[in-house]
Amino acid sequence: MPKNRPYHQKAKNRGRQGVKTFLLTSVFCALTVMPSQAEVSVIDVRTGLHPDKTRVVLEVSEVAFYQISYRDSPREIIIDLRETPGMEQVRALARKAAVIGVLDKITVEDHEGSVRLRISLRKPATVDNSFTLKPDHGRQYRLVFDIKATSAAEWARQVKLTAPPPSPTPLPAPDPIQEPVALPPPPTSAPPPVAEAESAFVSAPPPEPQSPETYDDMLTEDSNFSLSGYIEVEARGFTQSAMDPAQEDWTVSFALEPLLEYVSDSSSSQIMFRPFGRVDVQDKSRSHFDIRELKWTGTLDSLQMTVGIDTLFWGVTESNHLVDIINQDDSLEDIDREDKLGQPMASLSYDSPMGVFSVYVMTYFREQRLPGAKGRLRLPLPVDYAQTQYEAGSGKWNADWAVRWTHVIGNVDVGLYHFRGTSREAQYLLGVDGTGTPVIIPRYNLIGQTGLDLQGTFDDILIKFEAIRRTGFGPDYWAMAGGFEYTLYGLGGGDSDIGILAEYSYDDRGSLATTIFQNDLFVGMRWAANDVDSTELLMGAMFDMTTSSKFVNIEGSRRIGENWKVSLDARFFLGVPITDIIYPLSRDDFFQIRLARYF
Repeated sequence: MPKNRPYHQKAKNRGRQGVKTFLLTSVFCALTVMPSQAEVSVIDVRTGLHPDKTRVVLEVSEVAFYQISYRDSPREIIIDLRETPGMEQVRALARKAAVIGVLDKITVEDHEGSVRLRISLRKPATVDNSFTLKPDHGRQYRLVFDIKATSAAEWARQVKLTAPPPSPTPLPAPDPIQEPVALPPPPTSAPPPVAEAESAFVSAPPPEPQSPETYDDMLTEDSNFSLSGYIEVEARGFTQSAMDPAQEDWTVSFALEPLLEYVSDSSSSQIMFRPFGRVDVQDKSRSHFDIRELKWTGTLDSLQMTVGIDTLFWGVTESNHLVDIINQDDSLEDIDREDKLGQPMASLSYDSPMGVFSVYVMTYFREQRLPGAKGRLRLPLPVDYAQTQYEAGSGKWNADWAVRWTHVIGNVDVGLYHFRGTSREAQYLLGVDGTGTPVIIPRYNLIGQTGLDLQGTFDDILIKFEAIRRTGFGPDYWAMAGGFEYTLYGLGGGDSDIGILAEYSYDDRGSLATTIFQNDLFVGMRWAANDVDSTELLMGAMFDMTTSSKFVNIEGSRRIGENWKVSLDARFFLGVPITDIIYPLSRDDFFQIRLARYF
C-alpha cells in the first residue's frame, strides 16, 4: 500500500504470539503523558523562501502549544498560541517579517488572551509540516511551519476539517415561578487536548518520523546547514519454514539514514545529501549501501532545476504504484515498492498558469537486487548479476528521458507523462553459471510508457485513478488501477479518523502479465488517532480474482517521546496456488518490529 498512503513498511514475530505482542505493545505505547503548559514569550518572527515551500519560524521562550486552522473569505491560515503575553511586541515582530512566497500578509490579534497569527495567502496552501527545534547556538525554541501550495479541493477539505464546532444551544433562563435549574459544577481539570487535525492545541511535536524526508528541512534563518536523520534496529520473523533449507526463519538488521542539507542565503539554491545503509546479520546480500539523494536544486522565478541523484514518486493509488517509473525499487528493503534507489538525473520544471511542465534526463541505470541464499522473500533460484543483459547497446549507460505535466483542474489533480528508456522491471531468464549451476539471469528491455494519474477530492471522498500504455518489448498493453478512499472524521465524536479504501487493478495481458496486479481487488482501512504521537494503523487485503490467492497486510506505528518511533507490521500470503506468480513467496508470512531513533 502507499503513505499518506501505500503498503510502505515491513514485518516481524511469529503467529498468534506475534499478534499478542503487537496488541500489547500498542497498549503500552499509548500510556504517554502530555507535556505541561508554561507561559510563552514570542522572541522573533521570521519567514524564508525555499525551493519548494515558504517557511514561517516563531522563536519562543518555551515549548509552545499551538493550533492550526484554515479560513475562507479571506483565505487564511490561522496559528493560535496559548499562554503568550506581549501582544504589541508580537505585532511589531510580524510587521518586520518578509512577506514572500505564498504569503500575502501576516497580522497579529488577541484571541482570548493569547496570540493569533493570521497568515493571508496569495493562493491555496496548507501547512505541509510543522515541528519544534530545541535551543542551540544561542537560539531559543523555534516553531517551524512549512507552507506549500495545494489544490483548491484540498484547501476546501482542510477548511471543513478544521472548522470550529457549532456553538452549543444556550440553556433557557429559568422561570422565576419554578425551582432554579441546577447547573453542573465546573470541571476540576482541563480536558485533554484534541489532535491538530481537529483544530486543537497540541505541543509542537518533533518532525514526524514516518518518513526521513520529514526531517530534511530542520533549518533556521540563522544557519545554512542542517543535519538530521534516523538510526533503527529491525527484527523480522517468519511463521513458516522456508522452501529452501538454507533460508533462515528470522533476522535482525540495523539501518542508518542521515540527511545533510544546505540552503543558500537567498533560499534560491539547495544541496541535499541523503545516504542509506543497512547491515543484516543473516543475509549478507541484504547488507547494502545506497545514495538516495545527492543533488543541487536551483530556483529562478518559475523555473526549477535539479542535478544529481534524486528520488521521485509518481502516483495516487494505495495498493498499486502503476505509474511510478523514474526510480528503481529497493527490493532488499521490502516487497512493497515503497523504498527506492537513488537515480542519477537532471530535471527542469516550469510552473505556469497552465500547470507544471517538467523534463527529466537519466543516466546510469540502477539494477534491481534481491535477497541472497539465506534471505527470504526471494526467487527460488539464485540471480547471477554478472550475466545481466540489456537491450540497449550502451547497457546501463543508456540515456533515459521523460516529460511530465501536472495541473489542478477544479477538484482534480492531474498528472500526464511519457517515458522512454530502459524498463525498471526485469525479465528473468533461466540459465547456468560458470559451474553449470542453474541460475536466473536478469534482462532489461527498452520500453516506451505513457502514464496518467488523477485524484479528485470531493468533501470526504478521494477518487483515485492510474493508467499506463506500454510499448517496446513484447506485445503492447495497457493497465489501470482505480478506486476511492472515504474518510469518517471525528469518529464517535472523538478525535480519530477512519478511512475506508477500495481499489481495483487490471492488466490487459491477463495470465501473461509479469506483475501480480492483473485482476485484483484491494480493500483496506486506515485509522489515525490524531494524537501528538501520530498513532496510526493500516490494514488491507488484496484478492486475486483469477487465482483466488490473497495477500494481507497490517501496519501500525506510533511515536515514543520526541525522538523515537516504533513500527509493528504483519504480512501473510494465503491460498496461493502453484500457478500464481507469487508462489515462491507463499511460505514467507512474517512479522516485523522496527525501533527508530531520530536526530
